[in-house]
Amino acid sequence: MSRIRQALRSLLSSLLPVFAIGLAHLPVQATESAALTAQAMIDVNKLASEEMAGRATDSKGSALARDYIISRLQQLGLTPCKDDFVHEFEFQTRQGASRKGKNIIACSPGSMNGHASAPVLAITAHYDHLGEKAGKIYYGADDNASGVAAVLAIAAAMKENPSQHDLMVILFDAEEMGLSGSRAFAAKPVMDMARIGMNMNFDMIARGDKGELYASGAYHTPALKNLLISLDGTQGVKLKFGHDRPEQGQDDWTKQSDHLPFFLAGVPHIYFGVEDHADYHQPTDTADKINPQFYLGAVDLLTKASYLLDQAMLTTDFRNKSKDLQAAGVAGANKGGK
Repeated sequence: MSRIRQALRSLLSSLLPVFAIGLAHLPVQATESAALTAQAMIDVNKLASEEMAGRATDSKGSALARDYIISRLQQLGLTPCKDDFVHEFEFQTRQGASRKGKNIIACSPGSMNGHASAPVLAITAHYDHLGEKAGKIYYGADDNASGVAAVLAIAAAMKENPSQHDLMVILFDAEEMGLSGSRAFAAKPVMDMARIGMNMNFDMIARGDKGELYASGAYHTPALKNLLISLDGTQGVKLKFGHDRPEQGQDDWTKQSDHLPFFLAGVPHIYFGVEDHADYHQPTDTADKINPQFYLGAVDLLTKASYLLDQAMLTTDFRNKSKDLQAAGVAGANKGGK
């Protein structure tokens, strides 16, 4: 039996009791929400399938993943922010070789009057992973099919209940190669970075082996903790704040994923992720290792967080709530990649 079939069987066995017993008693809005989050697990299984072979940058698997993501964005009614969904860029590897990557960028208009000149909510995740090494596929289910699927779930929710601010969705390539996709975007953005009011970034959100999901970035923008702390306990998911203080060294996640170029450009961010686990950057990071109950709870939490941020942006300029960037100690930011 293939890994994807095993994962799907595990998913169905986990979810069927919930749907059979619970959904009949839920109001229509809650039933729709459950369906949207369940789709996220289907997206994870597809992106972390053998067919996509680990989604290494500039590979056949990457192209298949890109086609799948764009088809989902089109289903959800998102359109290119500028010219096309795909934005190609060139970058140098750590070894000095020249490579090409392809970011996916889509937009959806806000519902408020004057949305075209108001701040934008940017929700991001990287879709690349490590590909194949020594004949083994590095599937990248948690890292980061889980983050991509959560972005799609929020886009689906906002199709039914639009955000007030414009929504920009970015699925970055080449995160695993020095955050190259997000660095390329920040160097040549599709809109003025000064217009982006908030960046939500998702990287590894499915393997809550301790039932914990971290929100990193509130140290730099303290108002975010006060806003989001009410989400702690959503569907049993423990929302913790941290991994964002300069003195934490490698445990400071500020430099370790695609929110970093936004942060360096003065854009407030909140990065959601789980701590590293035994399958991190291993061929065993497969969809069958994901606990659907935790993951779907995390997706629900992130969806709620996106609406809280959208609402708060009406009255709060989070840029003015952020601490001085130089004091944050990121001048020597490394070329990381979680």
